[in-house]
Amino acid sequence: MFDFVHNNKTAVQIVLGLISLGLVVGIGFSGYSAMGGEDYLAKVGKSRITQRELAEAIGNQAVSNEMKPMIVEQLVRQQLLLEKARELRLAVPDATLRDSIATIPAFQVDGKFDAQRYQELLASRQMTPAMFEDKLKQDILLRQLMDGVVQTGFVSNTQLQRLNALMGEKREVSVAVLAADLYLNQVSVDDAEVKKYYDANQAQFKSPDMVKLEYVVFSQAELAAQQQLADADVQKYFDEHKADLAKEERKVSHILLTTSKEMKAEEKAKVRAQALQILAEVKKNPAQFAALAKTKSQDPGSAANGGDLGFFAKGAMVKPFEDAAFKLIKGQISDLVETDFGFHILKLDDIKGATFAEVKPQIEEKLKLEKALAAFQSQSEKFNELVYQQADSLKPVANELKLKINQSGWVTRAQAQESLLNNPKLLEAVFSDDVLKKKHNSEAIELARGQLISARVLEFKSAQVQTLADVKAGIVAKLKQEKALKLAEVDGQAKLKALNAGSAVAVSWGEVQQLGRLGAPGLAQPELQAIFKADNRQQSAYVGANVPGKGYVLYKVGKTIAAPTLNPENKFKLDEELSKMYAQVELSAFMEAIKKDIKVQYSKQLLKKAE
Repeated sequence: MFDFVHNNKTAVQIVLGLISLGLVVGIGFSGYSAMGGEDYLAKVGKSRITQRELAEAIGNQAVSNEMKPMIVEQLVRQQLLLEKARELRLAVPDATLRDSIATIPAFQVDGKFDAQRYQELLASRQMTPAMFEDKLKQDILLRQLMDGVVQTGFVSNTQLQRLNALMGEKREVSVAVLAADLYLNQVSVDDAEVKKYYDANQAQFKSPDMVKLEYVVFSQAELAAQQQLADADVQKYFDEHKADLAKEERKVSHILLTTSKEMKAEEKAKVRAQALQILAEVKKNPAQFAALAKTKSQDPGSAANGGDLGFFAKGAMVKPFEDAAFKLIKGQISDLVETDFGFHILKLDDIKGATFAEVKPQIEEKLKLEKALAAFQSQSEKFNELVYQQADSLKPVANELKLKINQSGWVTRAQAQESLLNNPKLLEAVFSDDVLKKKHNSEAIELARGQLISARVLEFKSAQVQTLADVKAGIVAKLKQEKALKLAEVDGQAKLKALNAGSAVAVSWGEVQQLGRLGAPGLAQPELQAIFKADNRQQSAYVGANVPGKGYVLYKVGKTIAAPTLNPENKFKLDEELSKMYAQVELSAFMEAIKKDIKVQYSKQLLKKAE
């Protein structure tokens, strides 16, 4: 499956109904109206985008509510372009459609289109040829329309040279950081300031509703670990599946006399007679096999090695050769074997594969899981019944199914300390009225395939504001840091003024580094712009910036380093990148123009999910 996806990306995107045209430019519903009908998610002109279209677009996979608006927006953009294509009366000739399908590697056998493979592959994805061809036709239509928009960009040589000079220019910069921590010993915070901050930020210190739980987990994996197996059953499974489990490989030597499809029958008969003569010699004296292979075999890859082909598994050789090789016993010589390459004489030199002892743990795990599967399916019904019918305690289900009752730490509506309990359905259930207020067991909730859980509330702590005593230390640290940052800014601005006036200032400058207009890690865009705006033509220039949470940063801007000459290779790359950028701008403008002509409506439910 993954090889198919990798090698046939466009075809897969069409088969799965995905958008393959680069229409995703973020979510934004501004300018679109909302409607309340629940029978569709969005309406583009007279076309509707329903839950069914959404499911097809994501291959019927589960996605979060947060992702759905993004996918619907892709579908909306696709539909807008299709509406425009129809308006312009663009069409896809049948011949073009046939040629496009025939060139998709996924539908080919030996490099040629294969109708049976085409039918089978589509059927495996629950798609008829008509459905696929319709989607492919849409894809071609969209590309026709978009090519007319995005492939019209043109970048002149003058533009390229100017951009290269601008983007390739660098400046030598040294940095001095006046960290806030250096000023902490100069500031203090009194109790009145702490109390004022505490009173003004009550919401900041409010702890959420919390519960402590007891819970039981019913797991297919744990059930499997309890299963007992007879050694005879494990041995039987190994014997029946030895070819797959042991991954048997065979070491074969061969003598080949080659033939071709162009050979006449009498010529081929002569080669066969020669091969039979060699076979008789080998059968008479097997010890001479390697020597005969060196002198008689016409296989250039193995003759020099006495015909040795090394170890290979099933599937590596053509079928007649493989069938013969895997029927031999060690040391045995085959009869004459004919393949498309000619006539072969095989000798089995060795056999290797995993032993029973090596694969026994793997077999035991598989058989235990199979036994546990049936038991889990029946006992999971019992688990559901007991947690529901005896809702006042988890002890009945724990006793019946021999489960351990666990206790949790504090759990909020958003998260739990134990990773196992960080399940949205479970967190929603334990804060429901039935579980929280009535003290009932939660329903059986599936944490993962083959894993059920039920929980009940042991202790509840309602949302409350933490006391001043509990949060005082944190408030003091925060206020001190804010005051220290202000001192760093004041001192930094004073030093910056002195430096630009030509005065000597005692600061610790870092190593000189070369910065380009594309920036550097940790450097904000406003600071970068200031560095490149600084007038450093006569002497070093200085700029400064207050970096939140860090302090005040001074930048010494030294000499300017001109951009290197634009060579042909870099010119081509720059031209390509600029063309892509202009194409995206053109496409965005085109989409905005279409939106003005074609009305788009979203369901209120979808807009709510996007908030």
